[in-house]
Amino acid sequence: MRKAGKTSEKTLYGVVKVSSKGQIIIPVDLRNDLGIKNGDQLYILKNKHDDILMVSLDKMEKMLSEYGLIWCGIDSL
Repeated sequence: MRKAGKTSEKTLYGVVKVSSKGQIIIPVDLRNDLGIKNGDQLYILKNKHDDILMVSLDKMEKMLSEYGLIWCGIDSL
């Protein structure tokens, strides 16, 4: 299910359900649109409004390098 909002900036891809293991399934249309493949890793972030954001590792590393931040790696966190 893909439904465009009033502006082209927002798209509703459906509703997901959290499993008993805390897992969600990312809708196939969203995975296809974003190029998310099996085995890809995503950062999961929360803002001050409790909104959830998922960012691929590649995009996060690119954002960090563009803003001049030092990448410390996940092992050192």
